[in-house]
Amino acid sequence: MAILFWIVILLVCIFAEIHTQAFVALFIAVGSIIAFFLALASVPFAVQAVVFVVVSAITLASVRPAIVHRYVHSTVVDLSIPANSSLTNLTGFVEDAVGDEGHPGRVKIKGESWKAVSEAGATIPSGTRVVVKKTFGTTLWVEQV
Repeated sequence: MAILFWIVILLVCIFAEIHTQAFVALFIAVGSIIAFFLALASVPFAVQAVVFVVVSAITLASVRPAIVHRYVHSTVVDLSIPANSSLTNLTGFVEDAVGDEGHPGRVKIKGESWKAVSEAGATIPSGTRVVVKKTFGTTLWVEQV
């Protein structure tokens, strides 16, 4: 009976990890695998449960932070810092008048509409040709050509 219990715990953990990708159920699954092997060796259920809790806690506390740091935080892109994107130095046309940061407008570049801010702070009227000087996230800083 204990063998079936640990198999069910393992399957539930695998299902949960696949659907949440939080790197928590994975380590509980490791504990259930160890407890499963103890059940195969006819170790009392109380010992299996204690080993399950201890192994799950140790792997969760020791391995998870490294995995999260390696795979989750390494892919984070900070869109708030200036970027030298592929849009820099491209030209386009103002769709909606572009002003300073408090009054952004829209520019069309390569057929796509982008939020834009005047680099000089002066208002640039609709229909004016502009060049992208820099980007901050998805906002383009433009200057009149």
